[in-house]
Amino acid sequence: MSPNSPTYARLNQQWFEQMSGGEFVGGSPHLKHRVLRRLCLGMAAQLFKKMVQQKRLVRVLDMGAGDGVLTLPYLDLGAYVTAVDATPELLDALRAKAVEHQDRLTAIAGDIFAVLERLQRQRAEFDLICASSFLHHIPDYLRLLRLSLGLLARPGFLYTFQDPLRYDSLGRGTYVFDRVAYFCWRAFQGDYGRGIKTRVRRLRGEYRNDLPEDTAEYHVVRRGVDQESIQRVVEAEGLKCEIRSYWSTQSCLFQSLGEALHLKNTFAVVAEKPTR
Repeated sequence: MSPNSPTYARLNQQWFEQMSGGEFVGGSPHLKHRVLRRLCLGMAAQLFKKMVQQKRLVRVLDMGAGDGVLTLPYLDLGAYVTAVDATPELLDALRAKAVEHQDRLTAIAGDIFAVLERLQRQRAEFDLICASSFLHHIPDYLRLLRLSLGLLARPGFLYTFQDPLRYDSLGRGTYVFDRVAYFCWRAFQGDYGRGIKTRVRRLRGEYRNDLPEDTAEYHVVRRGVDQESIQRVVEAEGLKCEIRSYWSTQSCLFQSLGEALHLKNTFAVVAEKPTR
């Protein structure tokens, strides 16, 4: 099965549907740790402030919006947001949370590539395109970026947050610390049967593209996300691009230790499309 196939997309959707809210937050450091939430939302607000100085109405496209990590703050700031996600249940939860802003929220359920292509045919434009903890779930994330940048107005910003740096770009000490942090956290999460089976497949170099848990962890198979390729793609489209790296892990203890050691294993993209 191709990782770009509709079946792959359905399996990925199935994985997020079967996770509880607690599991999702517990495994998502940018939702769990105050310092990462502050970093994520601080960068988002900073870009909005720059955008609103140039345009009275700011139109935002949130890719992989989920239940509103970025959508809700942007709505609170006054933006018009189009939120896209493959999981209708998450968008239902988002609509419920955003009831006060329903006149400025458009929620679209569907495959992200199909939605982006449809928006292009409609000649839609957005002043700010964002994604949180999303690119690493998309096998062809470079194609995703090219498509999304075709919808970016001038001036405009692209903002992505919470994707793992390419493993071979980490120092050996950082990589080992990252793996120790993960396994120490995983040891207390239960469901050991699934965890052991998954780990055995990883050690064998196997990837099951018929299992939801493997499609959701495709970034582990390809060993991170290539931040350098992302920068080249974005700059080739005429944008100024900055890769901002930081430390992120599930364990509260190891999050604090990694920050104290100034380690970096995760990145955000901040890219600007100038007026001319």
